[in-house]
Parts: sequence; C-alpha cells; structure tokens
Amino acid sequence: MTPARLALLALAALLATGGAFWLSSQRQLDRAVGVGDPVLPQLRAAINDVAEVRLSRGDGGRVTLRRDAGGWIVVERAWPADAGKVRKLLLDLSALAVVEEKTHDPARYPVLGVEDVDGPAATGTRIDVKTAKGAIQSLVLGKPSGGREGFVRAVGAAPSYLARPQVSAEGNPARWLDTSLLDIDATRVRAVTLTGPAAPALPLQDERLPTALAGALDGLALEDVRPRPLGAPGAVGGTSVEGPVRRARYTTWEGLVLEIAGREDGGRRWISVDASFDPSAARERPAPSSDPAATGPAPLPAAGTAAPGARPEGAAARTPAGDPRDEAKTIQRRTAGYEFEIPAYRYGALFEASSPAAGAAAAASLRDGAPPSR
Repeated sequence: MTPARLALLALAALLATGGAFWLSSQRQLDRAVGVGDPVLPQLRAAINDVAEVRLSRGDGGRVTLRRDAGGWIVVERAWPADAGKVRKLLLDLSALAVVEEKTHDPARYPVLGVEDVDGPAATGTRIDVKTAKGAIQSLVLGKPSGGREGFVRAVGAAPSYLARPQVSAEGNPARWLDTSLLDIDATRVRAVTLTGPAAPALPLQDERLPTALAGALDGLALEDVRPRPLGAPGAVGGTSVEGPVRRARYTTWEGLVLEIAGREDGGRRWISVDASFDPSAARERPAPSSDPAATGPAPLPAAGTAAPGARPEGAAARTPAGDPRDEAKTIQRRTAGYEFEIPAYRYGALFEASSPAAGAAAAASLRDGAPPSR
C-alpha cells in the first residue's frame, strides 16, 4: 500500500471519529424527548451530591449558593442560606419534566425568556448546578406559563420546552438568606437601657419596662446582611459609620446582655448585635403574678430580700431557656462583624419606649435629651 493511500485511510478514520463525536455531542444537547421526560436527567441522579448552585441574570443579578461542612451559605453575603429554600429549588429542578417541546429558533427565545443571559435585555435566569467533581448541568429558566409551568432550555441546546413544575429562582441574594436573627422571649428580659443620639441613657425596668419593648427581640428576623461598617464595634470592613446611632442594652434575668446599635441609611434600617454574659446582671426571676389584670414584668425584689414566690434556699434552680454563657457565645459567633437590615416596625420596637406606662415621657426624654422622670 502506497504512502498516499495510507494517508487517505488515516484521514478518513480521523473524519469518521470526529463525526461520531460531533453526533454524540448533538444527541446529548438535542436528544429526542417526550412528554414527561426529565429536563435535567443528570441532576436527578446527583441531587444529593450538589455542592453549588449559581443563579445569573442579564441585569447583573448573581447568587451563589454553596454547601460546606456547616450547611448552605449565600456566598455574596457570607451568611447562612435558607436550607429549606435551597432544597426546594433542587427538588423542583430535578422534578422538571417536559410538557411539550417549543421553539428551536434562537430568534424566538426572547418570547419565552430562554435566551442566553449575556445582556441586560435578557429576562431569564441561568442556573448552573455543580458537584464537587464539577458542573453537571445548566439551564435557562424562562417565563412562567400559568401557575404550574414555565419555559426552560438547557444551556447549549437548541430546543426549548414548556415544563412542569414552575421553578422560582430569585436573583437577589437577600432572598436566599436564613432570616432568623434573635429569639428572646419577653418574659426573659429584665431591663432595657435606651440611648438616643445626644440623649442620656434611659434605664427601663420593673413597671417602667413596656411589654412591647421587652418583646422586641422575640422572633426578630433580618431582611439583609452586610459587613459591619468601619467605626462600629466588631467592624470587618465597609463604609464608615454616618448619621446618628441609637443604642439599646437588653439584659435578661439569666445575665445574657445584648448590645444593639441601630442607624438609618438611605431609608433602610440597620442594626448590629453584640452578646455577652454578665454574671453580676443575673437576678432571680420573680414568680408570675396571680393577678390576671397585672401587666408587665413583676418588680425586682429589694436588695437582701427574697422575691415573692421565690424558691427556698437549696431548692432546684428553675431551668432557663439555655445556659446564658453558651447562648451568648452562640449569638456572638453568628452576629460579630455583621450589620443587619430589619423591618421599620421592628426597628421602632427596639428603640422606642412606647406604652401607656412609659411611652410619652420616655420617648420625649430620648428625643429632647432630658432625664426621665422618677
């Protein structure tokens, strides 16, 4: 066999191999699908191994959800993610099934919202799912159709589909945050000291402590989080503190102390939280009042006397919500170096002594800088 013939045979073999590879890749991207077929079959098989999910939008919105040893985090906020919301996204994506095939024409992708998200006019959301070994599948999530379905297209593939279920994928990192911040029951709060801008400290306890103020940390949820600004305790970076700062010191019967600092920034309300344990601040909690008409925390006993209904010496201690030392450490680990956006009404509840018992005079003293009446 001549060298020229050998060269031709080698070239033919190379072309055949390349053609087979190309056809294989096209079958992978544009495989024939039927009604009910999974849109992301690889995800179904690897859902428990997913380590990262990235959401990208044409308007610049980016969300990175990453799983580490402690669970899911929102990378853009360096804060824990709502694990239930992440799991729902993955389950919905893995359950995506074809309802019907739609257009193959790229010119018509924008009608369905499944065009590539490489420009500000794109309306869809690109979702990239990865395991520790690398990317497994990517999808463009397009417009919804009705209440149960939506349009989708696998990245790099020509066909688009109407698929079920309808998947929700927010492009704002704040929407993926674990919003739980503090949960201190009002009955645990013994005293609150408020300090307004250029105003003296206003201590509130006993009958002067409004129930609404004592309960301001009960189920407190955040709306967003960012690094604590420069100039604030525990700052880790960011802009300098600007504008008046309001402060509230919450002390529980067990000796847990929470220092809350708040400020307004561009119409948004931000607080920082520092927790510590002060054994000298701990007091024996009085027994609940038997008078159903009584309101507010029971008064503190006088120094050297026992509170009404207090346990006899040597009796078993009442079990608190948790060890205040451990509780303080847990809260401080979670909140140190961060500033949290909270709703306006919760911000007001934290820093305003508004109740029939303490309201007008206390609020006026904070506002005007006058000492509270005794």
